[in-house]
Amino acid sequence: MRITVRVGETLWQTVGQGEIELELDEPATLTDALTQLFVRFPKLAEELRPGGKTRSGLPYHLFVNRRLVPNEMVSTHHLRNGDRLHILSPAAGG
Repeated sequence: MRITVRVGETLWQTVGQGEIELELDEPATLTDALTQLFVRFPKLAEELRPGGKTRSGLPYHLFVNRRLVPNEMVSTHHLRNGDRLHILSPAAGG
């Protein structure tokens, strides 16, 4: 199955691109997608900690098809072909 991963602007700097295509074996969970991302982009693995915190301790959120996936459901949330995963981290502004 193929899914599209989009990363927020602060993470875009970490992976060097804003959109990533992943090929996953079925059935696949959100954890499977994150594992593949972390293998391809080790710096992303350094930045995103399990439990929804960045390395600096700020929160990040995972959305599949615009719906928030709670941290406790990441390992059980099954993905489908064509899903869109969006990883958002906080941005500072003023």
